[in-house]
Amino acid sequence: MWTLTLDTATPYLSLGLFRGDKGLGRVVRLGRRHEEALFGLLDELLSEVGIPREAIGALILGEGPGSYTGLRIALAAGLGIALAQGAKVYGVHSLLAACWPFLEEGGPPLTPLFTARNGLYYGATYAKRKGRPVEILPPRKLKASELPPKGLLLDPPPDPRALYALSPFAREGVEPLYL
Repeated sequence: MWTLTLDTATPYLSLGLFRGDKGLGRVVRLGRRHEEALFGLLDELLSEVGIPREAIGALILGEGPGSYTGLRIALAAGLGIALAQGAKVYGVHSLLAACWPFLEEGGPPLTPLFTARNGLYYGATYAKRKGRPVEILPPRKLKASELPPKGLLLDPPPDPRALYALSPFAREGVEPLYL
């Protein structure tokens, strides 16, 4: 069974297909054109991996926070694919997927930030303890004056391989995070 990872909450389209230690991921900066490229890129990825769409048995979707329309593209597309394939769906916060590759076991917490409108940011603070993500501060909107003085990651794309790596900690189903 292959797992499809998908996140469109930011200007990046994060897409991946993984099974065990095999797989490929893509991160493409598209701005607001996710819907134009999503299924074409998925077909390319399926071809590169050498599997049919029917081999997808699970999906891990980025739940946001992020742009309302961007977030809904991944959720609608992912839920449609899952329904068609009879696949299970899981959700992971996009901010966690963006910082997971940078978190060090027992290291300092990191605060990934996605630029929002009106001079605001979406942010959360995470650490890695015993191989598990630890949420220090939950996802929230922040003003520039409220940002922590260190440990910031500004506008990192959600990582498709991180979405897959976080599957043991994912929630079944998706719950969009609109802030």
